[in-house]
Amino acid sequence: MTTLITGGTGLIGACLAEKLLSRDEPVVLFDLAAAEWRIAPLRVHGDRLQVVRGDVQSLVELLDVVRAHGVTSIVHLAYLLGVECNTIPERATRINVLGTLNVLEAARLSGIERVLLASSIAVYGADEQYSPAQRPLREDVPLHVASGLPIYGGGKLFLEHVAATYAEQYGITTGGLRPSIVYGWGRERGTSAFTGELIDRTAVGEPVRVGFGDARVSVVYVEDVAEQFLALLDADRRVLARRRFFNTGGDTCTVREMAGVVKRLIPDARIEVTSAGERDIAGLPASVSDRSLEEELGYKRTFTPLEAGVRAQVAVARARAGLPPLPL
Repeated sequence: MTTLITGGTGLIGACLAEKLLSRDEPVVLFDLAAAEWRIAPLRVHGDRLQVVRGDVQSLVELLDVVRAHGVTSIVHLAYLLGVECNTIPERATRINVLGTLNVLEAARLSGIERVLLASSIAVYGADEQYSPAQRPLREDVPLHVASGLPIYGGGKLFLEHVAATYAEQYGITTGGLRPSIVYGWGRERGTSAFTGELIDRTAVGEPVRVGFGDARVSVVYVEDVAEQFLALLDADRRVLARRRFFNTGGDTCTVREMAGVVKRLIPDARIEVTSAGERDIAGLPASVSDRSLEEELGYKRTFTPLEAGVRAQVAVARARAGLPPLPL
């Protein structure tokens, strides 16, 4: 079995690839601008790892890579992220919407049976748009789309409907995750870029200044998200027929509280947190449940509470910089 991961050298893609390769499964990473600095450690797997330069805006390129490498499943992670979509809506729509359609078409034309997609909690609204009885949010609550991410969130909602259509009309097993804000070493872009600033730079002794201090967020460590995608790759197709998209869930905190966790782990950290009184980031919810994943697949997040994930990221950042681990 060979898995194609579009946007495969990004944060989630590289982590998922490592897990698949550790099971001796071939992986093809398809990316327009491969982040070699992130995937260099995976090169030890030799020919079982293939990295192909390509653009999801091209159906031909997708068909070529699928057929050349005998791809049997696809995890689609190639998207423009967050608020960047607001500034370049035409390009964001081509990549996020047309790119997703091309992935599904490539699967249909090539007889691939399973395609997993990354949706987002941006399909919801902020916490205050829901009653206390509806929180933490489960997948069946009304979808409002995060107010600060209309292009990104709207595109994610559209791809969920397209995935359902391809499943119903063509028999492809489709589904995926609605990730909370994903953090992990090397996060440089998107709504979660502040986590890379806060954790990666502090871990190597650099001073850090972050905003949105009082905003409440739902954050999930990348290792958990990769494991959740792995579980969906292995899941019985009837699971995804019952529910196509699952929340990853996440730990709820303010940005200031996350900084406090970093400070407890690194007492001499130089962190300045500012706030303009924001209640959330871009209208994203902060209280999101992963109970459906646990009920359907038995998967429970490992890197929780928050300190577990932050500690893991600090360890990676220091190891990548050639620094010794923190004392326990």
